[in-house]
Parts: sequence; structure tokens; C-alpha cells
Amino acid sequence: MQQIRLQLPPSVGTSRILPSSTTLICCTGKPESSQKMSQRKLPKRPRFPSRLNHKSLTSRIVQLTRRRQLTQIFEEIKIAKSQHGNLGTIVMNALMQACVHCGDIDSALEVFGEMSKPGGCGVDNITYGTLLKGLGNARRIDEAFQMLESVEKGTAVGSPQLSVPLVCGLLNGLIEAGDLRRANGLLARYNYVFHEGGSPSILTYNLLMKGYISAGCPQEALSTHDEILRQGLNPDRLTYNTLIFACVKMENLDFAMLFFEHMKDKARKDDDQDIFPDLVTYTTLLQGFGRVKNLHSVKKILIEMKNTP
Repeated sequence: MQQIRLQLPPSVGTSRILPSSTTLICCTGKPESSQKMSQRKLPKRPRFPSRLNHKSLTSRIVQLTRRRQLTQIFEEIKIAKSQHGNLGTIVMNALMQACVHCGDIDSALEVFGEMSKPGGCGVDNITYGTLLKGLGNARRIDEAFQMLESVEKGTAVGSPQLSVPLVCGLLNGLIEAGDLRRANGLLARYNYVFHEGGSPSILTYNLLMKGYISAGCPQEALSTHDEILRQGLNPDRLTYNTLIFACVKMENLDFAMLFFEHMKDKARKDDDQDIFPDLVTYTTLLQGFGRVKNLHSVKKILIEMKNTP
């Protein structure tokens, strides 16, 4: 029988003689057969109940909407549905708003159909207002008016109530699309909806002035201001900012300053901080006087802006 000489480290001592049949196994623990090792199973991970965070998902949709990443939004909605089933109305409304913001009215209509079908999450006034705005932006006016008439008759899915915000959805869409003729037609048709205490709301006139300025008709915006006063309404900050912008666009800076002073006087008289000029007011005036290189007025406005609390 042959012998194998195994040389151990010097610290262990002298060499030992091992039989050739000896098998050397080097391991750090107890020996275990490969069959048992292959049969060993990893411990199962504990399962935790998972709930859909609607607020977090809605916020995510809003962020992606600002970037116009509609495809990414639909992908994440698909994943959320696969994990949690039907999503809530709030999330789906955010999805519809994303479609409208990105100009994809066909996808918005598909989302509306999914929400309103049996077993869907349901629709509300926000759903209808968003869709009406999208139809207005897309110049699909006939469909928008048909939907609004179904709401008025009470035959619309979900039984939404005809209200100022609902009509304003379509009105705002028409104004942004520059279709002031149909916007005025809408106001004439649903004028009774816009009445608050017997008078049209200030919101209506603000939207109209915004539309006139966008369409390059600032004089019409000024005429709307006269109508506001005839109706006995109190102009708000948005009204004055819109009027000042209209005057600056017309390069009528004297009228712009007149409305600016009127704005400040009314704020002091009514002790209403919400009417005082804000950053938008000052920026509009600075742009107007800067365009005509009136440095004296620019300096005066900057000093007043700096001293405004």
C-alpha cells in the first residue's frame, strides 16, 4: 500500500502519514450530501396586504401629464389594473384630464366609456366637465352640445347635474380654441345657469375677456368690463389683471395704469387683500413700459413693487 505524505503547516507540528485510500474533504461546516442540498428550499417571504394608494397614483399621473407622457401613463395604469382591478373615479378622472391635456380626445372618450359601463368606477361632474372641455378644444362642438343637452334632460349616464363648472368646461374649451362665436352662443343658450343672485357670474365675464384677448380683440375685453359694471358685479383680481393685459396688448398704457390705480383703490376701500396687485399685475406693466422704453415708469413700478408687502 502506497503512502501519501501530507505536509502540515509548521505551527501544527511534524508530518503525518495518511493511507492512500483516505479522502480529504475540506469544508467549514458539517458535511452534507449534494442531494440534500438540492432539496433544501428557501424560506417563503411573508405576504403583506397591499392597497392601492390612489393619492400617490393620481399625483404620478399629474406629473406625467405635465410632461405630456401619455403613453407612459397608460402603461402604469395597465399595471395598476392588473394588480388591483378597477381603479377609482379620482384616478380615472386624472387619466381623462391627461388625455385632454395631450390633445387625444379619442382616448378620452374611450376612458369615459370604460368608466360609465356597468361594473366601471362611475362618472361624475368632473368627468363630464373634463370631457366637454376636450371636445371643445378638438372642435367637436356638435358632440359636446349633444352631451350637454343629455345632462340638461337628465338622460346622461351617472345623472350629473347641470352647473356652472360643467358648462364652463365647454366654454373654456371654446375660448381656448378661439371659437368666440360658439362661446357666445353657449352663453346665450345656458344663460340661466350662469346666474348668481339674478346676475351672471364674474367667472363668465373673466373667461370671455380671456377669450377676446387670445383672439386679438382687446377692445371687446374692455367692453366686457363695462358690462360687468352694468350688471352690478364686483371685479376681482383676475378681472383687473385681464383688463391690464388687454390695455398693454393694445399699447394703451394710460388705460392700463388707470385700471391699475382703480384696482388698488378698490382693494383699499373694501380692505380686500385678494384684489391688491400681484406679481402678474406688475410683470404685465413692466413688459408694457419696457417695450416702449419708458424707463421712468419702469423704475417707478419696480420701486412700488419692492415696497408692496
